[in-house]
Amino acid sequence: MAATETQVRLSERQKLLIALSTIPAGAMQGMDSFATGVALPQMQGALSATITEVSWVLTAYLVAAAMFTPVYAWLARRLGRKRLYIFVICGFLLFSILVSQSSSIPEIVAFRFLQGCFAAGLNPLTIQVVLATFPAEQHGKAFGWLQTGRMSAVVIGPLVGGVLTEFFGWQVVYLMNIPLGLTALVMMHTLVPTDKPEGSKKFDLFGFFLLAICVGAFQLMLDNGQRRDWFDSPEIIGYSIIAASSFWVFAIHCFSTRNAYLNPAVLKNRDFIVGAIFGFILNFTMWGYVGLIPPILQKHLGYPPMDAGVLMTSRGIGTMIAAFCCGLLLQRFNPRPILFLGMLSLALSSWMLSELSRETGPLPIMLAILVQGFGLGFMSTAAVTAAFQNIPASLRPDASVILSLIRRIASSIGVSVLFLLLVRSTQTARQSLSENASLYNERLKHSFLPESWDLEDAAGLSNFEEVIDAEAQFIAYIHDFTIMMFAVIALMPLLLLLRSPTNKESRD
Repeated sequence: MAATETQVRLSERQKLLIALSTIPAGAMQGMDSFATGVALPQMQGALSATITEVSWVLTAYLVAAAMFTPVYAWLARRLGRKRLYIFVICGFLLFSILVSQSSSIPEIVAFRFLQGCFAAGLNPLTIQVVLATFPAEQHGKAFGWLQTGRMSAVVIGPLVGGVLTEFFGWQVVYLMNIPLGLTALVMMHTLVPTDKPEGSKKFDLFGFFLLAICVGAFQLMLDNGQRRDWFDSPEIIGYSIIAASSFWVFAIHCFSTRNAYLNPAVLKNRDFIVGAIFGFILNFTMWGYVGLIPPILQKHLGYPPMDAGVLMTSRGIGTMIAAFCCGLLLQRFNPRPILFLGMLSLALSSWMLSELSRETGPLPIMLAILVQGFGLGFMSTAAVTAAFQNIPASLRPDASVILSLIRRIASSIGVSVLFLLLVRSTQTARQSLSENASLYNERLKHSFLPESWDLEDAAGLSNFEEVIDAEAQFIAYIHDFTIMMFAVIALMPLLLLLRSPTNKESRD
């Protein structure tokens, strides 16, 4: 494979510094997302907001990030990667400060939406910078470095956010972005070479609005589905109709116009499609676990929040180690065996979690979460390397935003689908358990029960039903972990669709 002129001109030290310069921005975004989750309860109390109102602090950010991710393919060609990256960091910092100075929920939601508009560009621009700096045979190593650095923010973000929120208030969570953002600006300005704009094609305004409406409606459907009882709600049905119809028109528009908002030629690359599918699986699984593991640790296994947080840090540590090792392995092997190792680790972790009981000690739990971290680290680095291993340089901006958009949507789908399964499994388990919880069950009648479970007394019956509810939900969590294990195993044959990297000069 022939390297580009820029890649030939750069020394190995310069390439390393350029890769390192993208880490603070990614860490800033990761810490902001995880620390916001920690700060929400105090924000709700300080501003006397309902849980629905405060949830929009997260929803507004996610909707904006999903809607505006694709626009950065056009902007990168129009302005150049470096200029746009600096502009995005400045915008993210500005609205972080404005969020911290807000005094009402509407203000916070508005500024979080605008913050999400800038956050949408951080991931695709990082991918574009790495692809432009490193030749294809070094992409795995570079993405491994990036993932290792970013996961440090995921490990310390919740802990730092919790401490700062407890002692200084929720506003400090957003001011925490300033030192990382300023570091990112200095490194980006001094270390990354300035690239020339490509004189981009005319902006497809119609395509932009169609995709923004589609993504926004789909995100709102996912975020509000659980609260509105999904398709029993006219609101959710309306969102789904808007999302489906706008996507249909957008797809027709993309394949029938010359200067489409997103280039459909990207979707003709089999390796990109397979890599994007694995990216979808990765984010679906990762954010699904975020929604499942902390509640089962705290509500059902009796771990205090701080202890649960310590157990969860093993996942970040595992991801950091695996991402670093993955970067080295990808210099000698193609992504297929590494993706297999990642999926095998995820399946093993899901099986270990499906074997949990109320007597399980902290060591097996920490080991299961650590193995899960290994799986996420191997898959994250190998999936993005596989997606871009045969993508021509001219299509990289489009490919980077499509991949980022797919992974962002997968995060929302993962949380929504797994919580839906949790609710349905809880109902099924409760119905099964309740059938035997009556005075007509001779075995139960002659069993020794605590006085507080007296089935002939209304209070005792209520206490017994609470126990049944808790046990039904615990069974549902175990059921979700089992489903995730079989789902990961069932998707392993997709690895056979991946090809080996080509050596065509046209890639660069």
